[in-house]
Amino acid sequence: MRPPLWVIDTNVFVSAAITPGGVCGLLLQCAVSGLFIPAWDNKILREYREVLGRPKFRLSKASIRSLLAALPRSGFHPGVSLSLDLPDPDDLPFIAVAIAGGDKTLVTGNPAHYPPAIMRQLGITVFSPRKALESLAR
Repeated sequence: MRPPLWVIDTNVFVSAAITPGGVCGLLLQCAVSGLFIPAWDNKILREYREVLGRPKFRLSKASIRSLLAALPRSGFHPGVSLSLDLPDPDDLPFIAVAIAGGDKTLVTGNPAHYPPAIMRQLGITVFSPRKALESLAR
């Protein structure tokens, strides 16, 4: 059976990079272990790179490269074309890839950015990092 394909919001990815022993870090360790596959496209990859590179996070270019290189090629899924009214329009690529990837699951620390009514309409499940870990443990 194929592992689930989940989209990881940037805030979760950044939190994992900054606090590897925290919930988000544990979640990405699950991805490295093959318990799920992070779904991404080039827009998401650009956002990860841009946000991880912000001076306030104090991450080296080498550690950013290493972190991004860990994204499996099997997780690449070009997002579908969408037009939605979201609290943060920059979150649209995450929804587009969640739909394109097939499992329609998104993990975020900012659930307010993904309105429940829109997510239900699109059939997308939104997990907090902790709920995602709980789901993997079942």
